[in-house]
Amino acid sequence: MPAASLVDILSPVEPFYILPKDDVAELVISPALQACMSADVMIGYFASQSLAEIAPGLAAYLRSSTQPLRLIVSPFLTAQDQDALRLGTLGSEELAALRLEAALPDADALARHSLECLAWLISAGRLQMKIALMRNALFHPKAWIFTDGRDEAVLHGSANMTGAGLGRNREQLSLARNWMGSDAARTCVRLKEEFALLWGGGDSDCIVVDLPRAFQEKLLQDYKTDRMPSEAEFLSLWRRGHGLPGEPVPGPQTETPAFTIPDWLQYRAGDYAHQGDAVDAWEAAERRGILEMCTGSGKTLTAMVAAQRLYASEGPQLIVVTAPYNVLIEQWCREIALFGLNPVNLSHENGAAGRERAMANARRRLRMGLSPTEVIVVSNDTLCTPEFIVQVERFECTKLLIADECHNLGAPAFIRNPPETFQYRLGLSATPMRQYDDDGSAALIGFFGPVCFSFRLEDAIGRCLTPYDYFVHFVPLADLEMAEWRDLSDQISRLAWKFDAGVKDDHLNNLLLKRRRVLETAQSKLIRLGELIDTEDVRDLRHTLVYTTDKDPVQLDAVNSLLNARHILFHQLTSEESSNPEMSRRILDRFKSGDLQILTAKRVLDEGVNVPEIQRAYLLASTTVRRQWVQRRGRLLRICKEIGKTHAIIHDLVALPPEAYDGSALDSEAKKIVSAELDRVWEFARLSRNAAQNGGPFAQVEELRAMLKGRD
Repeated sequence: MPAASLVDILSPVEPFYILPKDDVAELVISPALQACMSADVMIGYFASQSLAEIAPGLAAYLRSSTQPLRLIVSPFLTAQDQDALRLGTLGSEELAALRLEAALPDADALARHSLECLAWLISAGRLQMKIALMRNALFHPKAWIFTDGRDEAVLHGSANMTGAGLGRNREQLSLARNWMGSDAARTCVRLKEEFALLWGGGDSDCIVVDLPRAFQEKLLQDYKTDRMPSEAEFLSLWRRGHGLPGEPVPGPQTETPAFTIPDWLQYRAGDYAHQGDAVDAWEAAERRGILEMCTGSGKTLTAMVAAQRLYASEGPQLIVVTAPYNVLIEQWCREIALFGLNPVNLSHENGAAGRERAMANARRRLRMGLSPTEVIVVSNDTLCTPEFIVQVERFECTKLLIADECHNLGAPAFIRNPPETFQYRLGLSATPMRQYDDDGSAALIGFFGPVCFSFRLEDAIGRCLTPYDYFVHFVPLADLEMAEWRDLSDQISRLAWKFDAGVKDDHLNNLLLKRRRVLETAQSKLIRLGELIDTEDVRDLRHTLVYTTDKDPVQLDAVNSLLNARHILFHQLTSEESSNPEMSRRILDRFKSGDLQILTAKRVLDEGVNVPEIQRAYLLASTTVRRQWVQRRGRLLRICKEIGKTHAIIHDLVALPPEAYDGSALDSEAKKIVSAELDRVWEFARLSRNAAQNGGPFAQVEELRAMLKGRD
């Protein structure tokens, strides 16, 4: 992944260029190619010499991105050519091949080297090229579309991609950047849509064909080279194309990207020495096993250290990383890049054909020695498809599977047909054992190997996680909620015999869920939240999270209204926002800077989004699923030196059934709810700094337990 973003590179530059006075290749195109993850170009009158204009940026692009450069270009068509196209006397692919071949330049040194680079790009799968043929007009859209995974920039105007177009004729180009205002953002969207329409062959006025096989074969036959052009070669090409003093093109270079552990990563010393212990344990288990490591302890970096040591031992390899959510996939790609690798994010590919092409390119890079290790990052859903496994089996090298949040793979889709093609397997989870699913847990261990290392929350607090204070607030039900609870309890009691008889009943299950929701969405939680917020200095509310239930959207809306009424700056972060990477990034950036005081959220923070700046949290959502509350607590305890975070503060708002207070009997299912809630509260209290204080969480839980015990 590029070190600098498009925002970093292009924010300072001008929005408008006049050629040849302004060197747009040096000012915009080359820097943008160095910063972007993918680039699409559509432009008329393409000639191979123009490769010299973007050569420096192209070299960096080839190193930093695994995405192919996509080009839609057009050869010059005569009026007779267009007549033949309209009348059908000449096929579109045949016409494209003829005109492209006619455009091949004389074999001077510069042109020949340009074509050698072009041939390598095509043969290595780093360039995808389609040819546009207009029936009645000239093909004149001109745009370079750059994307870095967060932002987009589009250079567009009247230049064409020949040497004359970029260097000598008087032309004009405009630069639109989607972070520079709504008009610029709309321009980026419109031109991206236009490119997608043309690339997919959806424009009725323009015939778009794949690069003709005949032309491709001629190009590869005459100019193919088996090695990637080096930085020095591309630089020499650029200098000669600009009439600068020539520099000799060096001979073949064998240097490949290095797969190395970053110098700053001290995985055997200090607060993160447990990472080295985890790697040793996995290696001692013959590189098959599960690392049980709490949220915030550095599972991703630990896994990559293990992978690098495997590479050092066995040489080139394929690593497949699987994760359950897109946000986790993006985070993995960023951290993999720290080790000198360029991960392939298959979620960016279009359909099965795009995924197959990306994996074929990865195989080619390994085979040609262009990459020490290829990393494919996929979703759990993709991992479980037969098509993906077939592609993995085609790699003739060592194969390692790294499964993040591996407890999710205990589901039947994975267990029925696990990918046995991986010689080495590494599972990562804070809670690897599947609650209430012994068969799924056993299947996970059967595939990945045993839990070979554990580093739990109590081990991490004070080292790689911050200490915390915990305050539990037991709140009552309102009168109407109490009446609803008792009505549902009466209905449940009439069907309770089915529990003992082992009879499944969907209606009974729905009643239990509805009754559970009464506690989860209790109005008194909102009242108590308002009281707690009112006791705080508004300035102290920066970096605060309010976590609401995902069982009823009304609670989140009510929290938002409560904050709005108090003129507190907040924004919600739900699956709707997180599905838009740009939107979620800007929300989180504002929260981190303090521009937003409070985040309101639902389940989206359970797995994936890391927000170490959170210092204070109000938990309105309750869950008896251990994995969820373990992860929630771990995410609140991440260290953040940038804001001077020394500890976290957690307020837990808990509603219990009325029977817990009024002395009446609890039915068996209600007892389970109360017992699970008290166990969770006790566990939160157990590791807190204020657990044993007078009136602290220990005392509150013990008081309630004593009341309930007297009724057993």
